[in-house]
This record gives sequence, structure tokens and C-alpha cells, in this order.
Amino acid sequence: MKQLLKTVSDTEKQLRIDQVVLGLGYIAVELEDSRVGLSANIADTSMSGCSVFSRAGSLKGSSVAEILDLGVQDNLLSRAIALAAVNAVSNTAGLAPGVDVFERMAVQSGEHVAMVGFIAPVAQMLKKAGAEVSVFEKRTLESAVIRPETEMALAFAEADIIILSATTIINNTIYELLTLPNTARDVILMGPSTPMIPDVFISTPVTYLAGSAVTDGRKALQIVMEGGGTQVLYRADAMKKIHQEVHQ
Repeated sequence: MKQLLKTVSDTEKQLRIDQVVLGLGYIAVELEDSRVGLSANIADTSMSGCSVFSRAGSLKGSSVAEILDLGVQDNLLSRAIALAAVNAVSNTAGLAPGVDVFERMAVQSGEHVAMVGFIAPVAQMLKKAGAEVSVFEKRTLESAVIRPETEMALAFAEADIIILSATTIINNTIYELLTLPNTARDVILMGPSTPMIPDVFISTPVTYLAGSAVTDGRKALQIVMEGGGTQVLYRADAMKKIHQEVHQ
């Protein structure tokens, strides 16, 4: 996260925040120049009380620099807001020089895929292609592909492809995951939270960034505000998939 925050230029840090929306599935940050960035909202939904987020009511009109300062906190909402601001700056619709991530993976029947963060449509496609999929997930979800965390090291060691949800940046587990031994041909950072800044990942095992760019800021903000998720955003043409290679 700290490396990502450093990529924002001094000029961009002076921009003002027009709006911050904390939706059920996503967090959206709109800059004064109408650019919008997204990150997943993975905060504990059981949070309650009179002050769920102490900065509520003070974010609009802040500078980007002030929002980026939230990224060094342990609070999941703060870190997600900062990542959304980074994505507002970095994730643009023109960043799509690579092939679609499923073409890139070219998974074969019998190959092993380890996924951290359950991305259900992706897991379903991989299973349909005949891959052996092992998913590791902090949320309590019911799925036959979700494995106990004690099996993660072995799954990484055997994996032909590793997929990391970009939420691992928010919950600060990405560094530990990237240090697990593996011989995978691709390690893919995936999901709309993915910051499209390949230089940050050059010294890591990450080979490919599969993220998203907001193409209709007004519509995206409305969907996030109304509790919408990934598929709703895509169906409404509020965002598009973008891809970038990480050149090691």
C-alpha cells in the first residue's frame, strides 16, 4: 500500500475530493475532475454503534493527499478509501494492451489454480475448463472449492496459476502471500480494486494485472450508492475490464 501511495504525483495530490461513497459492495472516490476510482468494501459488516467511520462528513473537499494518508491506517475502510483514490488516478480506460485474462491463463484440464479471495464467476469458468481450483477465503462462505488456510502453502507450491484478489492489498495480506514459494507460470492480481501500476509489482511474483476502469462515473456512483456490485457495474457499462503485463 505504501508503495502505491507514493506513485501519486504532487499535482494529483492537490486535487480535491468531490465525493466519497461507502457502498455495501464497493467504495467509490470521485475527484474534482470527475474521475472515479473503486475499491471493494471488505469491512466487517457487523460493525455497529454511533461512529462506524469517524471521518464521515469530512471527506468531501479534502485533498487527494489527505485521503492517501488514510492508506497507512489499519482500519479497512480507511485503506479501501485510499486505494479507491489511487485507482481514480491510475485506472484509465485506455490501459488495455494485454489480452483478456482468461485468454492469458489458457488453463488446461487438470491444471491447478490457487485463488485467494473467492471470485465466484472466475472459479466457475476455471472449473468448467477442467482445472483443479483451490480457493482461500477469510469470509464464511459455502463452496466446495474453498479450502482451509492450512492447505495454502501446498496449493501455492503445486499451482500452475495463482490468482490474488486485490482485496489482499486492503487487508494487508498481499506481502505474505507473495513470499510463499511457487513455480506458477502466472500470478495474477485481479478484480476492480486492482491498481494498474505495474512498476510497483516488478520485484514481486505478480505477472499480470486484471483490473477495471470506471467509464461512466455518474452511473458507477449511483450503483455503488445503491449497494450494487461487480456484475451490476459491468452490465450498466459503468466500468470496463483493463489489463496490463508486469514486466519482470
